Amino acid sequence: MGEIQATQGGPILDAQGFEFAKAFDWAVVRLATYFPVSASKPRLLFGSVSLLTKDRPRPSSSIKTEFHKVGKGKSGKVFFKRTVLSSGDAIAWYRSVGPSGITTPIPTNLSEAQKGDGIDLAPTSFEDDPQWASFGIPLGTDLFSNVGDPGNPAPFRGPGAPRIHRRFGDNTGFEAVIADDSAIKFLKRRIHLDLSDYTEYLGGLALVVPDPILRHIQHFRVSVQYANGPERLILRLIPRPGQKINNLKLTVLERRSNLLSRFDTVDVPSDGLITVESSLPFDQTGYVISHPVQGVIAYQQPLPFIRAVKVSVGVAGRKIRVQAPKTESPRGPIDSYEITEYAQEFPINVGEERHDAIVKVAEAEQRRIRRAAAKQYKQTWFDVGQRNKALVFLREQFARARMSVMVADPYFGARQILQFLHAVPRTQIDFIILTSRLAFEYAETNDAMQDNVTDQTMISPSIEAEDEKLASFSHSLGTLQRRGMKSVTALVLKGETPPLHDRFLVIDDEVLFLGNSLNTLGVRASLILKVPDSEPILAKLKGMTGPSLAIPFETYATQRRNPSTSPSEGT
Repeated sequence: MGEIQATQGGPILDAQGFEFAKAFDWAVVRLATYFPVSASKPRLLFGSVSLLTKDRPRPSSSIKTEFHKVGKGKSGKVFFKRTVLSSGDAIAWYRSVGPSGITTPIPTNLSEAQKGDGIDLAPTSFEDDPQWASFGIPLGTDLFSNVGDPGNPAPFRGPGAPRIHRRFGDNTGFEAVIADDSAIKFLKRRIHLDLSDYTEYLGGLALVVPDPILRHIQHFRVSVQYANGPERLILRLIPRPGQKINNLKLTVLERRSNLLSRFDTVDVPSDGLITVESSLPFDQTGYVISHPVQGVIAYQQPLPFIRAVKVSVGVAGRKIRVQAPKTESPRGPIDSYEITEYAQEFPINVGEERHDAIVKVAEAEQRRIRRAAAKQYKQTWFDVGQRNKALVFLREQFARARMSVMVADPYFGARQILQFLHAVPRTQIDFIILTSRLAFEYAETNDAMQDNVTDQTMISPSIEAEDEKLASFSHSLGTLQRRGMKSVTALVLKGETPPLHDRFLVIDDEVLFLGNSLNTLGVRASLILKVPDSEPILAKLKGMTGPSLAIPFETYATQRRNPSTSPSEGT
């Protein structure tokens, strides 16, 4: 069994590892580390090892180690270094790190070595994915879905579709780093990865293995006359200098109406030219190219060809400046903005659109996708007079709670506690109610006023009516406590005008946006939607529960009953 000894004291590579490594001479290691203030050793933050094909010149290592303070230095520093190693040394280093120890790589060219090379990092364990020495090629690697695609599993891999191997490590303890926007930007420019989005890579490593055989793949269709079909698919494989392609296999894929309709494998000829005939217009085509040693070296998911393009060219006309107050206050500041009108617009159409059955299938599929997304995000419209429907829908949402419920609604009062919160069947629930003075200090107004409330439109009730609302709210809270709920916290937002306008319902970690307050949902037409990314919204809502923006209901009630006890700034 063939093997090679690692040159930096790393493990022995097996024959399979040696064979794939022979296609590369050099590699670039991009290594980011984090040194917390309280730690004795820096930690691996993220590292990538990118092998370089033989037609690329050898780059140089970084002149120095760069660093950036985290939390202005209060939470430590992050460091970055680019190091160039031979492919064998780089792979040996990649495989050697683990619970027995991690050392920052030393350049193969020792004249490039610096003080920060060869230092010990805190040891950690890794989980290989896939198993060594197998490699995965990211799906969706095409011009349209690759750029900025959140499903892209390896944004650090660079252009093309190189294969990757990953070693996932301990991704805990980096909260200070991902919370520091400036540190994330510093790292992203250097490791080509946003670690605040790709948190799975925190504390991990990745090996990037490019296609060593092919420099370029051309994939296009041509219209054909006097042939067996209306179109012909052309694939042309262009090798890198010194590489041969006659031992490659190419599999042509075609997807028609969500059906895999073609899976044809052929040997790639020495000229690299493959032609595929079809009796129908091609729909979505792709390919897989494999090598006997390197495995799958290229993949293109089936995609449609661009057959028609519609654009519009506008000729700029006059400029209009508009001035308007920034707020509803008559003494508010004036804002201004400028627009440029279009004097003329010229449509430009290139190519011919398809009008066959495939188009009908695609249109119907998109409708189904939109409807499925609406269902996923609980898009629900309530017409005027559908209060019963709204009550049933909301109680179903409350009933799903397993850990916590939060209601953020400036008009949430005693009746809503009874109408909704008791729909929760479990008692081990943390309740947070975030309401405002608008629920207590004013008589009930016309529904149309609620979204444009000012002191002039509100009708002040008698002291008795306000006391009754406060007592009723306190009593309703007590009904939850008497049921034995884990905790019930009621907070009242400060300010003459509450800092929160919109209404939200949080069930565990799911956030629902409510177009109306719970007391009028279904009385007036309104929409409910589940927030797609609930984490930042939930953080904002929890931030409003702090003492700078809200006070406990008991404190608020005491202040209202005894105005002399109210703080000078008001509530």
